[in-house]
Amino acid sequence: MAMKCKCLNELVRLAVLISIVGFSVASAAAQSGIPVYVTMKSSHRFDGVLEATAGFSTKIEVASGSASYRIDNGLRRVYVNKRNVTDAEPVPQGFTEIEFEIWQDGNNGRSLPGIMNFTEGFNEFGHRRISVSLPRKPAGRTYVQGISRINPRYIELSSLRKEKDKSALTMSIGQGAVPPEVIRTLLHNQIARSDSPIEYEEIFLYFQQAQQYPEALKELDLIERRFPDRKEQVKRNRQLIRQDQARQVIREMNTRVRNGQFELAKELGGPQMNKDGVAPNLLLELQDILDELNAADAKVVDVRKQVGELVKGYQGDPATKLTADQETMLGQFLAELETELRPSNVGRMDSYLVQAPDPAQKDQEKVALAISGWLMGSNNATPNFALAQSLFQVRALIYEYLRDGDPNQRKAILDAIKKTESGSNVNFVSSMLAQMIPPEHGATEGYTGEKPIEFTVTVPGTSARPGDQNFKVLVHLPAEYDPYHRYPLMLTLPDIGVSVEQQLDKFNEGYLESIGRRVGRASRAGVIVASVQWANPGQTTPSYSAREHATVRGAMRACFRKFQINTDRVFLHGNGKGANLVYDVGLAHPDHFAALIPVGGVIEKYAKVHATNKGIPLSIYAVVGGGDFETQKANRETWDKWLLKGKFVNLILVEYRGRLAKENFPDDHEAMFEWMEFQRRRLPDPTGVEFAVNSSRPWDNYYWFMQVNGFPLANVTWPSLWGGGKLDNPALDIIGEMKAQGAINHFVVKPAKAGRSMTLWLSDDYVDFTKAVRITGRSKFNGGVSPSVAVMLEDARVRCDRLHPYWARLDCNSGKWQVAK
Repeated sequence: MAMKCKCLNELVRLAVLISIVGFSVASAAAQSGIPVYVTMKSSHRFDGVLEATAGFSTKIEVASGSASYRIDNGLRRVYVNKRNVTDAEPVPQGFTEIEFEIWQDGNNGRSLPGIMNFTEGFNEFGHRRISVSLPRKPAGRTYVQGISRINPRYIELSSLRKEKDKSALTMSIGQGAVPPEVIRTLLHNQIARSDSPIEYEEIFLYFQQAQQYPEALKELDLIERRFPDRKEQVKRNRQLIRQDQARQVIREMNTRVRNGQFELAKELGGPQMNKDGVAPNLLLELQDILDELNAADAKVVDVRKQVGELVKGYQGDPATKLTADQETMLGQFLAELETELRPSNVGRMDSYLVQAPDPAQKDQEKVALAISGWLMGSNNATPNFALAQSLFQVRALIYEYLRDGDPNQRKAILDAIKKTESGSNVNFVSSMLAQMIPPEHGATEGYTGEKPIEFTVTVPGTSARPGDQNFKVLVHLPAEYDPYHRYPLMLTLPDIGVSVEQQLDKFNEGYLESIGRRVGRASRAGVIVASVQWANPGQTTPSYSAREHATVRGAMRACFRKFQINTDRVFLHGNGKGANLVYDVGLAHPDHFAALIPVGGVIEKYAKVHATNKGIPLSIYAVVGGGDFETQKANRETWDKWLLKGKFVNLILVEYRGRLAKENFPDDHEAMFEWMEFQRRRLPDPTGVEFAVNSSRPWDNYYWFMQVNGFPLANVTWPSLWGGGKLDNPALDIIGEMKAQGAINHFVVKPAKAGRSMTLWLSDDYVDFTKAVRITGRSKFNGGVSPSVAVMLEDARVRCDRLHPYWARLDCNSGKWQVAK
C-alpha cells in the first residue's frame, strides 16, 4: 500500500520560527507549514496551514505586514482579513494524521474551468463519472475520476488518462461524500501484505480519525479474526473508540440542548446508548446533562403545581372578593400554564420562586409575581396585582393589534391599550413583545416535518407592472420546534432552474416515519430554513428590482410573524444567480442580517456600489469552487478590497480545491453551520457608530437608525436602464453617525437637503432616553424625546422584529424635526 503519514507534531520547529525577530506568530506558522487552529475574533476557529497572502492570491507574502491570511486544510482554502484574527498564537493540531495515496492512471494536463452537470456514484475501484460543461464547448465533456488520496478530512479525485485529452480535472471533496464501504474496499485492495496487521491497523486509524466510529469497530473485528495474537491491542483500541463515541454523544447532546431539542438529547444519552467500557469521568459528564434535563422537567411540574395551588387558594379565600374579570383572567392564566409552561420558558417564574417563600409576601402579591413574570420575564416581575391584571389585558390587545389589517381598528385597539394601567409604559410593552409567541403561530399547526409549511408573499403591483404578484415560500422547522425558543432563520434563494422544493431539500434530508421527524444538518443546528421563490417564470438572472427586494424582505417578515425567530440571527443564503441576489439585497440592507452566505454568486451592478460602503458591520461567508474561474474573475477585485482593508465588510472566502461552477457544496454545510453559530447581527453600539453609504435606488434608503424619504431622482439609476457597467447618475451619499457625548445622544445625519424628508428611529439598544437628543447635519434638534407605545407597536407590526422594536421616531419635514406621537 502506498501510504504516507503526515507528522503534525513539530512543535519545536514552530517554536523556533516564532522566536525569529521580525516575524509575526502567523508568518512563523506559515513558514513552518504545520497545520494549526486559527481563532477569529468571533471565537470561531479554522484549521489548516496558515499563510500570509495579498488578498485572494496564490502568492505567499512573507512580510509580517500582510493584510490577509489563507488557511489551507487540503479540502478548502479559507481567506480572511488579518484584522479579524485574534492576536493569540495559532495552536498546532498536535497529532499525527494518516493519509493514503492511491495510484491512478491520471492526467497531468492543465485544469480547465467548467460547470458541474451531474456525477454518478463510486464503484469498488474508487471511480466515478462526472459530466462537465466547458466554455465554448456546449456539448461538454464526461470525465472518469479516481480517488487518488484519502485523508480523514477529505478525498482527492483525479481524472483518469484519456486518449488525445490533455486536460485534467482534480478536486477535493469531503470524506463524508464517499460511502465508507467504498473507502474500505479501496484501502483493502491496496494492502500489500495480507499476512501483516500493520496495514489493517492503518485503515482502523483512518476511520478513527475520520470519526466514523462504527466503521473503526468493524475494522477491529476484522483484525481480531485475522490476527488473534493482536487481541489485547484490539481490546485497547475498542476502549479508545468507546471513549471517542461517548465524547461524540456528549458533544451532540450539548448541541441538541443548546438548540432546544431536549427530548432528542435524552434519547442520545438514554438506555439505547452503549455505555460499556466508557470512562467514569465521561459517564459523569453525560449524567450531568441528563440530570439537568430531568431537573428542568421536574421544575415545570413543580411550578405548575405550586402556582396552581396558590391561585386556586387565592380564588377560594372568602376575603379575596374577585371581580368577574379577575376570575376570568386567573382562569386563563392557569390554562396557559397547563399547556404552555415548559423548560424553555419556566425561567420566567424565577422571581416568583425566589420571593414566594417569604412569609411577609401576601398571596395576592405572589400571584402578581407569577402572572407578571410569565408575561414579561422574571427580571420584570412585579407584586402589584392590579398591574399584573392590566398586563394580561394589554397582551391580548397587542396580539389583536399585530394581527389586524384595518387601520381604523388598530387605532381603536391602541386607544384601549392606552386606557389601561400598564398600556402607556413602553418598558412593559417592550418586555411583553419579547416574550410573546408569534402573532401567526397557527401556521405551525399540524406540522410534522413530513411536508414543508407553505405560504406566499404578495408583492403589490406598480404602474409599470400592474397587478399583485405572489411568490412561494417553503419552510422546514427544526425537530421539537417550540414557539417559546428563539431560532436562527436561513432565507435561501435558489439558482435559476432550481425549484424552491429542491433548494429546501439541500438542508433537510428525508422524513423518517420510524422516528416521526425530518433529519438534516439544519434541523440538527436548530435553524429554520425558508426557501424563497424570487424569480418570475422565464427569468434568467436577477433584475435587482424593488420587486425582488420586497419578495425577500416580505418572506423574512412573514417568517417573523409565523415562527419564533431570533432576529439577531437571520442569514441570507443563495446559490448561483440566487447568490447574486444575496449580495445585492444583503449589501443594500445590511441592518437585517447576521451574515450573507453566497455560494458561487457574482458581485455586480448595485452590489459593487454598496461593496465599498464604510462602517458596515456585516459578515459574509462566500463559497466558490477552485475551478469556477468566471466567478473568481468577476469578484476578485471586490474580494481583495474586503480582505485587505478593515473599513468594509468582514469576508470569509472559502475556496474548494478544484471544484467547479454550479456546485452545491454539501460538504461545506457542516463547516458553514458551525461558523453560523458565532454570527450575530450588529446593532448600533451605544458608545458610538458611524457609517457611510452610496445608494442609487429609492428602496435602498434606510440604514439602522435613519431613513431618507422621497429619494431624489437626480441620484437614481433604475435597474431597467442600467448600462455601460456604471451608474447613470451619481449615487446619493447617506451618512449616519451616533456619538455618546455626556448627557447628550448626538446624531449626525446626511444628506443635509436631498430627498423630501428624513426619519430618525430610536431604540433603547443605543439611546439613553433619560438624556437629551441632539441632531445635526440635516437641520437641528436638541431636546428630550419620550418613547411612544404607538410608535413601538406600529414598528413591531410592520418590521415584525419583536426583539428590537423602535421606541421613538423623529421626522424632519420642511427643515424641522418633530417627535412622532
